[in-house]
Amino acid sequence: MRIAIVTDSHLAASAPECNYNWRAVREYVARSAADLTVHLGDITLDAVSDASQLETARAMCDKWPTPFRFLPGNHDIGDNPLSPEIPAQHPLETELIERYRVNFGPDFWAIGAERWYLIGANAQLFGSNMALEYEQWCWLDDCVRNAGTRPAALMLHKPLFQNTFADSAPHIRYVPIEPRRRLLDSIARLNLRIVLSGHTHQYLDRTIEGVRHVWVPSTAFFIPDTDQDRVGEKITGLGLLELNSEDYRFDLVCPDHLVRKSLLEQSFYTSLK
Repeated sequence: MRIAIVTDSHLAASAPECNYNWRAVREYVARSAADLTVHLGDITLDAVSDASQLETARAMCDKWPTPFRFLPGNHDIGDNPLSPEIPAQHPLETELIERYRVNFGPDFWAIGAERWYLIGANAQLFGSNMALEYEQWCWLDDCVRNAGTRPAALMLHKPLFQNTFADSAPHIRYVPIEPRRRLLDSIARLNLRIVLSGHTHQYLDRTIEGVRHVWVPSTAFFIPDTDQDRVGEKITGLGLLELNSEDYRFDLVCPDHLVRKSLLEQSFYTSLK
């Protein structure tokens, strides 16, 4: 099975450069013979400030060359707190989550592919203390049981951590510390091979304690060093994940016509200045 992995498309009527790159991604996916496309979140430019962007972005995903699975990002439904003591600047909104679900389907899901078990988690719920977070934890326990010994992949918007499982500094870029510990304990029971995440607008590929962690770059833009610390490569692109029985292959793809521009070069950004 071949899966196109996309993230941080930031689609909106006011983001023509992002939309242009999205068309280049669509053309690549059509040529790639992919069986499925998974979006790791931040589908919209910022539905938190303009909820109508959910419908706009959904329309831009219509007539896609493959079936689609989506996960929400912080710009789609709001964010989780950095810690119990530090609230989110833009907290999760139940109504926005429901509107997301109407347009994009479940915000967490699991599917079987080949002999693999793919888990798509809603990273924004972790640490939120919402009833939906409790619902997702119960669902994750079921996923671990259902996966059994099958090779598994975890997909979510935010990376689990920057450097190691033991990272202890709160950071908006990663899953909050306490729910991360619980999540790591849960997925330790899986035959976990790879974790795929977005959010950072950087590309990083490394293996830690036998599990490969890939930060997939944005299809839309990168954030320059003046505005964001560099941890990985600042490029635009997408991933191609191929699953075959016990094996897999992940490739970074930078298709023709996918423009590499920074956040500062986007028309929506310059119009705010």
